[in-house]
Amino acid sequence: FGVKRNILNELRETGLNVEVIPHTFKAEDLIDRLHKSEIDGVFLSNGPGDPLVLSEVKENIQKLIKEKIPMFGICLGHQLLSIAHGYDTYKLKFGHHGGNHPVKKYGVEITAQNHNYNVPEDIKEIAEVTHINLFDNTIEGVKYKDEPIFSVQHHPEASPGPRESRYIFKEFADMLD
Repeated sequence: FGVKRNILNELRETGLNVEVIPHTFKAEDLIDRLHKSEIDGVFLSNGPGDPLVLSEVKENIQKLIKEKIPMFGICLGHQLLSIAHGYDTYKLKFGHHGGNHPVKKYGVEITAQNHNYNVPEDIKEIAEVTHINLFDNTIEGVKYKDEPIFSVQHHPEASPGPRESRYIFKEFADMLD
């Protein structure tokens, strides 16, 4: 969908081998590779644009969800996971852009932001909210119930930028172990 090099760097830093594939991927190919132990999970990257226009991607992600493939999404990936679970995004009145946005998890993390769309409140029906934006109380992160899938709206890879959220990449690597 468009990935920043530092996301790849952060994933590698945890010890993961990373392979970049195009947004035109076929779910069946990834499912086959998972069953052959060629991959352990899927990361859904950030990217520009309205996530609701990516209907073909939505169908592929739904197939990955059905197979219980471990997944982690950032920004657009976060939004696409919501949509694939049946919860459409909505456009924020004022997008979140720039650095130093406080987000609450267990403590407060300072994050970098660059998005205009957000996941809806009713996603709480199928996911635990893990991160909340302290500027407007919108959802910044979720962990899906009964699935090895989680995502965040902010950019933990921001460089230069706040570094408190880097642990999220390690959580993904640990989930794959």
